[in-house]
Amino acid sequence: MNSTPVAIGESFGWLHHADGDRGVVMCASIGYEGLCAHQSWRVLADRLAAAGLPTLRFDYPGEGDSLGGPADPAIVDAWREQIRAAVRWMREAIGVREVALVGLRLGAALAAEVGGVERLVQIAPVTKGSSYLRELKMMARVLAASGPTPEASIAAATASDDIHLEGFTITQPMAAAIKRIDLSRLEAAPAERVLVLHDPAARPAPEFLERLRSLGAHVETRELADYRALTPAPMPPPPPLADLDAVVAFAGEGAGRALISQPPQGALATEHFVERGVVFGERRQLAGVLCLPRGKPKLTVLLLDTGANHHIGCGRSTVDFARALTRLGFASLRMDTLGIGDSAVVENGPRSALYDAARAEDVSAALDFLEMRGLENVTLYGVCSGAALALYAALADTRVTALALANLQVFGKIEGEDREKLLEMGFAATHTYVAKAMSAKAWARVVNGEVAFAKLLDIASALLRRKGSAFAVALAQRLGFAHGKTHEARANFARLSARGVRILMLHGDHDVGREEMNVCFGPDARFLRNLPNVAVDVLDGADHALSSALSREALLEKMSFFLLAADRDADPGRDDRRAMAGALTMATFGAFTLMTNLE
Repeated sequence: MNSTPVAIGESFGWLHHADGDRGVVMCASIGYEGLCAHQSWRVLADRLAAAGLPTLRFDYPGEGDSLGGPADPAIVDAWREQIRAAVRWMREAIGVREVALVGLRLGAALAAEVGGVERLVQIAPVTKGSSYLRELKMMARVLAASGPTPEASIAAATASDDIHLEGFTITQPMAAAIKRIDLSRLEAAPAERVLVLHDPAARPAPEFLERLRSLGAHVETRELADYRALTPAPMPPPPPLADLDAVVAFAGEGAGRALISQPPQGALATEHFVERGVVFGERRQLAGVLCLPRGKPKLTVLLLDTGANHHIGCGRSTVDFARALTRLGFASLRMDTLGIGDSAVVENGPRSALYDAARAEDVSAALDFLEMRGLENVTLYGVCSGAALALYAALADTRVTALALANLQVFGKIEGEDREKLLEMGFAATHTYVAKAMSAKAWARVVNGEVAFAKLLDIASALLRRKGSAFAVALAQRLGFAHGKTHEARANFARLSARGVRILMLHGDHDVGREEMNVCFGPDARFLRNLPNVAVDVLDGADHALSSALSREALLEKMSFFLLAADRDADPGRDDRRAMAGALTMATFGAFTLMTNLE
């Protein structure tokens, strides 16, 4: 890794090092779009730096790892000001002679409005905020309709003037500010030279290009070869390398060599916590954010990636969670495993890291890092694939003292074809698919060609395999023996329980993991419930990624009790009644804090 975590005002970022006289400031898209494009954005930053251009990636206020939240009514103005601050920082702190802005979607619009640089690259730019908001509203409805309870999800997504997208919220004041964006009314050329990369199916507005030229900018346009790779998807495709190379070529044309300054890392701080980006591991290939409470930490939570998403989590939930825990006196490290997010890139991308037991080595490296800082009483927390990694790591490393596993779908190792089927199948419970199959709206989508009939057959086949497997396991249990995945699952959890590892198992009431859990451990997870140190609970109404506000509130409440109990066990001399009173008080306060942050 050739990058350093930095803090610029209230924003967190990564500087990708190069000795060049032209720096690049990357202006990402926001929310769900930004989350899904993160891997391509990271690869682009690496390529720009490899071409000799020192490059800054940063999170806007209220986004990613930065401070702030979407409730700020002036948040869009804060995004523009942060771009200005980033450009100044590159010129003054790093010492570059020129700056190029590279923006994606809304980030491209904000970069054009800010301007004041030598070069500008706009990737699929938003030229009119009103059109962009219509796109987001449509996307919110489509994603809600694909959830386990589509009617309820659509109602929640459209219940107010806010737009809810996979846990991210475009508030009404934010939407009003975005709606006022119109690049055809720019008052000054944002840069001397501008490259506009656009979706082949949607050419840039002619009035926008005419405006740029009338203001004196030299404008080039180019069709994106793989626009879909930059659009939101649950499992983002590989980065569009041809398009990224076009950005690098334009941004680097005519740039010279120069020795630049090395920046101080800095930290983000509030009255409750101090956060800083960290790089660790034997070859410094792993990255994350260490969040420390003011005062000596009671214990530490290691927060693992969910799916291909980097360490901020769906809806930025992991960031909110880590900061809320500091009010209870807990430290945390939210980390990316190898191949995901800000950790070192691997050849086969983030997909190769999911459900890979070898990635337990990354967790052990994080435990080494925490141990060197005196943070030894560690609880692992993960959702879905992150929960599976937490399980693998706990089995491999005896330093793990507690596990909090949310929506875990597999209870042992999974490889090869079984792993690929799991990644393709999705995360809904069987009754959810059956309910959709009985829906007239679902069949209307098939008739209209929105959903391929072959896809329905694939889902039906997978469901039959799922139910067939469940029947075979149930029959084996009734005959008095367990084998295969059931035997492995029971052995894994019995081993951890015997070792004294505290385990909290949480599932959303519609999550397929509950079915798998009952297959492996008997009705209502009877085997697990009979083990010492193991608690099993259900989060009513929770979505798979626990991205909704209600899911996060319920999660924090249950996690607060669990962590405070683990903290008491780590200090057995403490008065039990006093500890219980403190646990109740702090858990309630923690839940209230998260609710306040989310509002």
